[in-house]
Amino acid sequence: MLGELWWVPSLVVLAVATAAVVALVLGLRRRGRTLAAGEQDAVAEIVKKAAISLVRADDAVQETADEVGFAVAQFGESAAREFAEALETSRRQLRDAFALQQKLDDAFVDTPAERKRWSTQIIALADEATNRLALKGREFDTLRGVERDALHQLDRVQHVLTQATERIAAAEDSIRALGAEYATSALAPMAADLARAQTSIEQAHRAATDVQARLDAGTPGPVGDLLNTADQESFRATQLLDTIEAAQSGLLTGATTLQTAVTAAERSLAESRELRDRHEESDARDLVNQGISEADAVLAELRQPNRLIDPVADLTRLQRVMDRVDVTTSDARNRQLRLENARDALGGALLTARSQITVTRDYITANRSRVGASARTRLAEAQRQLSLAEAEADPVTALDTARQAMTHATDADALARYDLL
Repeated sequence: MLGELWWVPSLVVLAVATAAVVALVLGLRRRGRTLAAGEQDAVAEIVKKAAISLVRADDAVQETADEVGFAVAQFGESAAREFAEALETSRRQLRDAFALQQKLDDAFVDTPAERKRWSTQIIALADEATNRLALKGREFDTLRGVERDALHQLDRVQHVLTQATERIAAAEDSIRALGAEYATSALAPMAADLARAQTSIEQAHRAATDVQARLDAGTPGPVGDLLNTADQESFRATQLLDTIEAAQSGLLTGATTLQTAVTAAERSLAESRELRDRHEESDARDLVNQGISEADAVLAELRQPNRLIDPVADLTRLQRVMDRVDVTTSDARNRQLRLENARDALGGALLTARSQITVTRDYITANRSRVGASARTRLAEAQRQLSLAEAEADPVTALDTARQAMTHATDADALARYDLL
C-alpha cells in the first residue's frame, strides 16, 4: 500500500515550489505597479509646478511691459533701456517655455522621461525670466524713491556745499597765514588737498545745478545719478577739508616737538663733548667729534632767525644726525668703560701672575733634575707675557697679557708636578 503511494511526497514538494513561484511573480508585478504609479505621481507633480511657473512668468511679463512704459515716460528711453532689454529677454524665454508646454499638451503620447525633462526646462526658463524682471523692477522702485525725495536730497547737498564753500575760504586764509612761519614743503600737502577739495565742490555744484534745472523744467530723465554725484563730491570735499584742519593742528604740534627735540639734542651733545674731552683713545675722540660737528651744523641751521620751518623734515634730519652721534658716543663710552675696568683689574692680575710665576719657578728650581722641558717652556712664556703686560700702556691689552701669563704659569706648575709623579 505504501509502495503504491511513493509519489505523494514529491507531489507535495512540487506544489509548494509552484506556490512560491506564483507568489514571487505576483509580488514583482505588484511592486512594478507601485513603482510605476510613484513615478507617474512624481512626473505629474513637476508638470504641475511647470504650469505654475509659466503662469507666474507670463503675468510678470505683462505687468513689466506696463512698468517699462511708465519708466520711459518718467525717465526717458535712455534711462529705461536696460529695463526694456530685460523685458525682451524674458519674453524670448517665455516663448521657449510656452513651446515646451505645447509639447506637453498636444495629442501625442509622451514618455514620462520626456515630460519630466520638458517640465524641468519650463521651470528654469520661467523662473529665470521672472527673477530678472523682479530685479529690474526693484531697481526702478529704488530709482523712483530717489526721484520722489529729490528735492529733500538736493536741499541737503546744497546745505553741505554751502558749509564746504565757507570752509574753503577759511582754509585758504589759514594756509596763507601759515606761510609766514612754515616752509612751502610743509604746506604742500595742505595746498594739494585744498585744490582737490575745490575741484570736488565745483563738480558737486554743477551736478546740483543740473538737478535743480531738471526739477524746475520737469524734464524727463532720472536725477538720481546727478544727486549721487553731488553727494559724493561734496562728501569728498568735506573729508579733504577735515584733513587740512588736522594737518594745521599737526603743524603746530610738530613745531613744539621740534623745539623740544632741539633742546634735547643740545643737552645730549654737551654730554658727548664731555666724554670726548676725557676719552683716552684718540680714534674714539675723533669719531665722537665728527658726529658732534655734523649735529652742530644741523642745529645751527635750525636755530637761524626767521627761518621757515618744516617740522616733519626738520625733525627727520635732526633725528638722523643725533642717531649717528648716539652710536659713536655709545661706542666711545663702552670703550672708555672697558679701559677703566681694565685698569682697575690690572693690578690684581699682575700680582696674581707674579705670585704664580714665583711659586712655579721655586718648585722647578727645587726639583730641577726631575722637571722636563715642557714645564720650563711654559714658565719661560709666562715670564715673557708678564714682562709684556708690565710694559704695555693700554690697560685692556695689559690685562689680557697678564691673564695669559697667569695661564702659562699655572700650566707650568701642573706639568712640573706631573713630572715628579
